[in-house]
Amino acid sequence: MMRYFFLTLFLFVSLSTFAGYGDWTVYSAYHNAQRTVEVGGRIFVLSDGGLYCYDPEDTSVETFDKATVLNDNNIYDIALCEKTNELVILYVNGNIDFMSPDGSVFNVSDLKTSSLSDKTINDVLVDNGIIYISTNSGIVLVDVQNKVFGNFYAFDSNVFSIVLSDGVIYAATREGVYKGDTRQNLLDRSNWTKLQGYSLRNLVNFNDTFYAVTNSGIYVIPDKSTFRINNITKEYFTKWSIANDMLLLSNASSFASIDTNGKLMSYGNTGIVSATYHGGGYWAACGTGGLKCFKFDGSRFEETVSSIIPNSPLRNYSYQLRMMPGERLLIAGGAFNYPELRRAGTVMRYEDREWSAFDEEKVIAAVGANAYVKVTDVVQDPADPDHHFVGTASSGIYEFRNYEFVRNYTYTNSPLTSILPNGSNPGLYVRATGLEYDKDGNIWMFNNECDTIVRILKNDGSWKAYYYDEIAGYPTFDHYLFDSRGLVWFNSRRSTSQGSRAGVFVLDTHGTIDDERDDTYRFIYSFNNQDGKNYQPSEFNCMTEDLNGAIWFGTSAGLFVSYNPRDAFSSSFYFTQVKVPRNDGTNLADYLLSEVPVKCITVDGGNRKWIGTSGNGVYLVSADGLETLEHFTTENSPLISDDIYSIAINGSTGEVFIATSDGLVSYMGNATDPEESFNKDVVKVFPNPVRPEYQGNVTITGLKYNSNVKIVNAAGRLVHEGTSVGGAYTWNCTTSAGKRVGSGVYYVLAADEEGNDGVAGKILIVR
Repeated sequence: MMRYFFLTLFLFVSLSTFAGYGDWTVYSAYHNAQRTVEVGGRIFVLSDGGLYCYDPEDTSVETFDKATVLNDNNIYDIALCEKTNELVILYVNGNIDFMSPDGSVFNVSDLKTSSLSDKTINDVLVDNGIIYISTNSGIVLVDVQNKVFGNFYAFDSNVFSIVLSDGVIYAATREGVYKGDTRQNLLDRSNWTKLQGYSLRNLVNFNDTFYAVTNSGIYVIPDKSTFRINNITKEYFTKWSIANDMLLLSNASSFASIDTNGKLMSYGNTGIVSATYHGGGYWAACGTGGLKCFKFDGSRFEETVSSIIPNSPLRNYSYQLRMMPGERLLIAGGAFNYPELRRAGTVMRYEDREWSAFDEEKVIAAVGANAYVKVTDVVQDPADPDHHFVGTASSGIYEFRNYEFVRNYTYTNSPLTSILPNGSNPGLYVRATGLEYDKDGNIWMFNNECDTIVRILKNDGSWKAYYYDEIAGYPTFDHYLFDSRGLVWFNSRRSTSQGSRAGVFVLDTHGTIDDERDDTYRFIYSFNNQDGKNYQPSEFNCMTEDLNGAIWFGTSAGLFVSYNPRDAFSSSFYFTQVKVPRNDGTNLADYLLSEVPVKCITVDGGNRKWIGTSGNGVYLVSADGLETLEHFTTENSPLISDDIYSIAINGSTGEVFIATSDGLVSYMGNATDPEESFNKDVVKVFPNPVRPEYQGNVTITGLKYNSNVKIVNAAGRLVHEGTSVGGAYTWNCTTSAGKRVGSGVYYVLAADEEGNDGVAGKILIVR
């Protein structure tokens, strides 16, 4: 009954570093430092909406995120509460974390969950243990000492900023400046007095003198009773901070200070955005320069500590993910057909736990920053891992070698055409998306909103085009799928008021892209399910083939499957919706994810489906879809957004990378790509040994598909058994009865489904 005891046995390889099953990682960008705060001798840095800190004593760097200690993501600002010696972390959505010097965090979510009509935050001020938050609805007060939501002073217009002096609040609003004495009932609007009617954006109280930082310059307010303003300089400063008895002012090209006597001094372009003073130095947030330290000699700032930037993505832009051989993750950071997301051209690589970005400087020098935007795709040459093409929804495609820019294919040097060929700048309207290599090394792409949509850059450098009258001029084709049968599938993502239809186009070239005479094709935009119910989804977002050859489709109406894809050319073709039994005694069932907008689908090594949605987070369903194994959202997990763009899986480790509207996260899954045979150099177990402080699962990778796994103790008694998920198996260090095992050596015996091949190894558990 334990047949594989007598097989040739290999000893498992142990891994010293690992991420355990179920662990989350938030891959935050830290390349645009905007604020520094000193707490307990450490310098905290707000960068790209994320948080990290630097310890000048031991030069260590630590990052913080939703997967570690924070309760949210996308930080608006940070500040020190001197009364409690805590770091105040205010998020864009109104959530607030308080971090103590020992690293513990307390959360107050009252503002986030409140029913205020407009919670848009414009400014934050911490004074004497109270947080004053200026919003579009009014002023929100939070008591830091007691960690409670305090008063709310409602205004009829946006409150941009406030300052305090002698118990009086001065509020800069869209309608002018108001003052209110806190010794009166300020919940009563009649107790607020309007001082003047012009709009000021940022107010600062420095040395009990008020300053206004506006887009027309810096003003001093010599008389608080009238709020009369005097201009100091007409230079426009965008950021300010107070450090060591100086008001520091910065913009993109210059840096200045105001001393306690009101004297203004300029220092040129230091790169400083804001700073805090500690240990005789100015610890400065320097935008893309990261964290630096400067000494000030009375006339100039001299850099003493160079850029400190954690290893991280260049930006929190994550749209399309591709996992390549060698555990290389490629990220295209743009967005397609989202007018409000005109993201700077961003292509990144994550490999060997290091982040790097494709060349941008040469690209921008060649085409301009306005052209290199909306990067939607990145593909890697199957014959050359250092050769890549990048697609954009703006200016054609870009070729890179060794991550350096080579050339831009656009309307002037290729068959790609512009949407506005007669416009003033045709090069800004060359939509080239959906890049994908076929098995012969040809790159397929879509030239959207043009007469001929389907374009191919062949492996010999020549071009091929397919014209189809049914889809001419369509705006949002963005994915190709080359299935195991030789069929080509591509999607029209959305229906438009101009007559374009969401649907899927299926093409059979019969293996000859140059000979169209034997081609067959069909555009499917209206279809029935197995029960005869008709669908015409407004969005047709994605498709993927599973390990059994079935093709799964994600639409605005939910999830659909074709178990016989070649039937697509038949008039009787239909899509199947998986029916999940209710198991409530009624014999009724519900369609899997019916009406849930599915944006992406990825298949793991166990043939399970990872499904990304719009607004509903991520689902993991069983291979047949009958069981929902996981449903991750921002409310029940470290997921940073419920809007999912793309999912990619590292088949060697099981790490599931998830591209969201707010950036990249990952979840360590329990499925890896199966091996064709057992190999002592491939099979790994981790952690090993299992030390007393470890409470997670032991994971075994490098197994064959659906391996039978048994765990026995030193006496040969069976402790636990199960089946691998793809090429991985996880054991929670308990017996089959659920009792946690004790210290000792345990043997792992794995065999294939037929029992003809196997491996064995041992795990040391220390309690």
